[in-house]
Amino acid sequence: MKKLFFALCILAASCSSTSIVNSWTAPGETYTPDKYKKVLVVVLAKDEQARRAAEDLIVSNNKSLQASYPMFSSTQLGDDTLKVKNMIKAQGFDALLVMRLLTTKAKSTFVQGGHNQAYQKNGIYYFGDYVNAGAYATDMDYIVSTNFFSVSNEKLLWSGVTASTNPKKLDKLINDVAKEVVLKMKEDKFIVEK
Repeated sequence: MKKLFFALCILAASCSSTSIVNSWTAPGETYTPDKYKKVLVVVLAKDEQARRAAEDLIVSNNKSLQASYPMFSSTQLGDDTLKVKNMIKAQGFDALLVMRLLTTKAKSTFVQGGHNQAYQKNGIYYFGDYVNAGAYATDMDYIVSTNFFSVSNEKLLWSGVTASTNPKKLDKLINDVAKEVVLKMKEDKFIVEK
């Protein structure tokens, strides 16, 4: 029973959850598919393979989205921003969706122990199994920034920051962040539904 209790505590602590920490919308700005027909997705990541996987996952959800890695390497994005900006305009993109990991934070919480009720019923008390003193669980928070820019106006239209706790895999993290971002964009009335 003690092992089951610890397993449930670890499972509960290790479940991934993503939420919006904060967001901002430019006054009077909205996203409509008619206005932004060609959107370039840029994931700023140190690992090129993670960048490719994340961009592919994001663009798979929408036909107007296009991954940036076939056009630019990560070093090109960081080194020559003016050249990249001119190439984006020349390719006819209407907007940029930029996502990047801001930071990771570890946080420890105490999971309260208790008494194993099974030992109270049969009268056998083994102190090691009967009393559970509790333990510390460490969670990792991944803080991700998502920004939506207008290419023609060179203006930030929407910005949001998400916090994800204990994501198991990159695809789960990206899907959770994308889902929360779209919901918040709708809540902020940035995405206008017809």
